[in-house]
This record gives sequence, structure tokens and C-alpha cells, in this order.
Amino acid sequence: MSHGGQTRRRFLTAVGTGATIGLAGCTGLFGGDDGGGSTITYLSDRGDSRDLVDEIIDEFESEFDYTVDVTYTSTGTSTDEELQRMVTADNPPDIIFDTSADAYRYQLDGDLAPVTSAVQDVGLPDPVNVDGESYMAPTMVEPLMFWYRTDLYEEYPETWDAWSQEAQRVTEEEDINGFCVQTGQTNNADTQHTQYLWQNGVQPYGGPTGDVEVRIDQGENRERAIETYEWIQEMNEYSPNGSGWEWGDAIGALQQENVAAIASVGGFPILSIAENRPELAQNLSPAPFPIPEGREHENWWAYYEGHVVRNDGSATEGAQEFVEFFSKSERFMDFLLTAPLFQLPPTRDQLGNETYRNHEIVQEYPGVLDLAEEYWDVFTTILETADGGAPNLLGAEGYANHVFGRGADELLIGDRSPEDTVDWVADELRALQE
Repeated sequence: MSHGGQTRRRFLTAVGTGATIGLAGCTGLFGGDDGGGSTITYLSDRGDSRDLVDEIIDEFESEFDYTVDVTYTSTGTSTDEELQRMVTADNPPDIIFDTSADAYRYQLDGDLAPVTSAVQDVGLPDPVNVDGESYMAPTMVEPLMFWYRTDLYEEYPETWDAWSQEAQRVTEEEDINGFCVQTGQTNNADTQHTQYLWQNGVQPYGGPTGDVEVRIDQGENRERAIETYEWIQEMNEYSPNGSGWEWGDAIGALQQENVAAIASVGGFPILSIAENRPELAQNLSPAPFPIPEGREHENWWAYYEGHVVRNDGSATEGAQEFVEFFSKSERFMDFLLTAPLFQLPPTRDQLGNETYRNHEIVQEYPGVLDLAEEYWDVFTTILETADGGAPNLLGAEGYANHVFGRGADELLIGDRSPEDTVDWVADELRALQE
């Protein structure tokens, strides 16, 4: 780094590995009382965006009497291990860059301070609102999207029946797997199969926050879940064995022309493929998830990632100031553009931001933002699945334990019937409540 704050931050090798490369990061292991002159400790997995984050930090430090020391990991690398290390060393971070599901767990454990003013003043989404206070300030949204080869599929199939017919045709005529079903204990698999269930109107959970019950095996939910698993079985005939595949594995299969369609998150595939196979990238298009005939897109999985403030650090008030400053910074859009089309702006209004829209990659693949804008109103997180979209800890725990991804393994590799798979998933979810 060449920024003015360099002398105040100490370097270390980035924790873990990410989808790209391990990066050098910064850490601060200082204490101090909150108030003027104290140090804010910040743990972030945005190592690939380090330069922009450091510029925002330098702006903050020039206006406020705080120093910000950062521990970075590469984008996509969990910060859990480093967080536990810092807490064990009695040096918990003041700020963590994390997901809404993790934020809710921290809040239930009593570890978070509110960031209500940051959410309200900027008009951000409010996925972790408890008793009128906001405990997460999202900095980006990352919706699931389907990606398919436009040179192999003349039109987007859209419905389950159309996908079945077209995937079979592509598989048989083009010597390539027409579809990609990912399964197992991965985030990719869990999101994919949760979304397929949602597409068929299955509501795995129901009830108010604090008293959520498992409903996937009850009444109409059960019937629709069985139908969903039957369709997944059918589509698996046109797919490679995707058990254990992470996001990068599916993208790699698409890039290597082993598959013609995958589920991924936002424009992540374009960021990888456009650099290595630009001619192939031109034949890729984002699309909604396949949907049964006659149904509408009612719930669309989206990740919210952003800032949470712990209440047991050394500079809680300064951390709250920084979180609000970050989202209001003039460099905020530049930060998002360190991974364009993957890190989408957190509000619908910001999708029209000129700085973001005018980026060359965004200009080249406008379909990503167009799709996000069209379906923005049905974006939801797995956390917001209690009655009325309230926080659902069971939903977060189910995702953390990859219950739906593992259920797909039971179906396709363990040879369970669709009926038995529904029961297996329901039992696993209820076990998390015990």
C-alpha cells in the first residue's frame, strides 16, 4: 500500500485462501479506551478489495480521531477462524465484514452493538432488525443467478419441462452436459436446492421468530417438495457428478465446456471466464432459476454482506462511526467495483449509480443489473424466512449445516426416493432445534 495510513498498519500474510490468490493484509493488535485517539480493529474478508478499503480508511482517519487497523482475508474466505483467534486472545474486533446470518447469531449471543443510524441514514436494507434496532449495515447484495450458453440454447428454456427437454437435446447433440446439479456440503449446493424448492412454492419453515417450525414435510409443502426432488433427479441425467462442488468448480466446468448451464452468484462467472476465455464469455447470459409451469418467482435467494459492530471491543463508538462513514464514502462505488457484477449495490436506487453503470465490465454485460432490477422486490435471505420475513435462526443454522445440499446427495448419490429425501431433510432440520 502507498496510502498515508500505511505506517499505522502492520502487515501479515493473508489468512486462508480465496477464489483468486492469497493477499498480504494488515492487522492491528492494539487496545485502548473508546473515544478520541483510540484504535478500531477491523476484520474483513475483502482482501481482494484491500486498496480501496484502505483509501476509505485513510479518509476516515483524516476526519476522525481514530486509527483503523485491519486484518484481511481474501474474498470468499471465512473469517471465523481468525475471529475465534482474536476473541481467545482477548482482542475481539470492533468491526467484522460478514453475512446477515452470522450477524443474527452474534446478536442472539449478545455480542453486537446496533448500527441503526448507518442503516436508516443511508437507506440500506435491514436484514437483522431486532426490536427496532439494526445490527447489520449491508454494503452489497449478491443474488443467485443462472448462467447458460446462448450458442447452445437458442432461447432460455425458463420452465422445468422446457429445461428438461432442452438439456437432453444439448447433452445428446452437443457432446456437453446440458445442466449442472451441484450437491453436498457446500454453500453452492445448499443455495441451489433451497432455491429449487422455493421455485415450486415449498416453504420449508413457518412460524414467528423464536418459534419457527419445520414444514417441508407437511401438507402441500411435502407434495411440492417431492415434485421438486423428482425434477432434480431428472435433470441430474444431464449433469456431471457435482457432489462437493464449490462455486469455483461449477464455473471451471462452464469455462472448460464440460457443462452448458450452472447456478452461481451474481456475475461471479463472468469475472473468471471473461479474463481467461473472452470468446466464451460472450456466449454466456444470466437468467432466473428454472421454474415450474404456471408459477412465479416469489423468493429469490440473495446474500447480504456488510458490517457488524461488536460491543466487546475497545472502540465501539468509533466503529459505529466508521460503518456509517464507509457506506456514505465517495469511494463506496469504487469499492464495489473491485468485483463488478459480483458485488452489486445494496439498494435498488444505487443500481442506477453512474460510476457503477459506466464501468467497462458492467457495460459489457448489462444483463446482470437488468435482471437484478427486474426481480429486486423478491430478493430475500435465508435468514428472513420466519413469518413476515422476520429473522429465522433455524434457517440460518440449516444453511450453515448445508442440510439441503446434503439432502441432494442423499437423493442422487445415496439413492433415496424423493419421499425419503423430504423426510431426511425434515429430520435433519428438526435435529438442529434440539
